Amino acid sequence: MRDVLGWRRKFGVLGPSTNTIVQPDFDMMRPPGVTNHYSRIFTPNSNAVSNETFMAGTAIISSNVIDAVRSVMTCAPDYLVMGMSAITFFGGAAGADEFQRKVESEAGVGISIGSHSCTAALHAYGGIKRIAFLTPYYPVANDQVRRYFTDSGFTVVRDICLKCPSWTGIAEVPT
Repeated sequence: MRDVLGWRRKFGVLGPSTNTIVQPDFDMMRPPGVTNHYSRIFTPNSNAVSNETFMAGTAIISSNVIDAVRSVMTCAPDYLVMGMSAITFFGGAAGADEFQRKVESEAGVGISIGSHSCTAALHAYGGIKRIAFLTPYYPVANDQVRRYFTDSGFTVVRDICLKCPSWTGIAEVPT
């Protein structure tokens, strides 16, 4: 028997506990028959005011991902969505593959991650070789994003890092 509200699909959505955007965004995009089940990755709201503190924060997020996966899997979602991208770029394409493998091995279901989703979207348009990107990160994290895209066959011609002042500050960047 299928879930009465998630009869088409149940998604487990993983995101930092400081993120106030992903959950409402997913709720607004939810089609009938699909339910989203948010699992927060514990993230202290420390100020990310330097390369070092930004990377320290992403290390905490990375170390807490599997706990969030275990938590959301108790509702038996059909698929997982990573609602945060930074750590999915770390270590280049091989690092993204390893992140995806680790989560899928723990969960027993597939996961969509930001890094691989970006390259899939770029390939879907066809012929794109040169890109630029904008992030809320710090330069050291943008270096990881650049590495990932370079590993994936793209030439990065420009990147901009907004250097958001805190983890919750990411949600304050106007679109």
